[in-house]
Amino acid sequence: MPTCRSCGNELTEEDNFCSRCGLRTEKGELDNVKTPVDRRPHWERDMEIAIKNATTLLEDAVESAKKGLKQVAEEVQTEIDKAKEVKTRKKTPLYCPKCGAKNPRDSVYCTKCGAKINS
Repeated sequence: MPTCRSCGNELTEEDNFCSRCGLRTEKGELDNVKTPVDRRPHWERDMEIAIKNATTLLEDAVESAKKGLKQVAEEVQTEIDKAKEVKTRKKTPLYCPKCGAKNPRDSVYCTKCGAKINS
């Protein structure tokens, strides 16, 4: 029984090509059997499809990440704005020029002695 010159696969006397690796057999060469040629190997088409699918998945993932990051950035900005507002409300106190007592920032008169505070 003949074997393939390339991979050693067992062949029948009638085989023109190896069923494992596709090499033309000696009989196929003697009979001048043409090797079928696919314009594009299957792996190239499979690779192209895989690349298109991966590209689509990556683009979707990037868009999803952008949306998520934008939402997080907006939430962070909201918290920053709240913190600034709290800080503004907690400005340094005013001290009475007469008795030295600490008074709220918006005071006109001292809460301890009643003296007028110049702001």
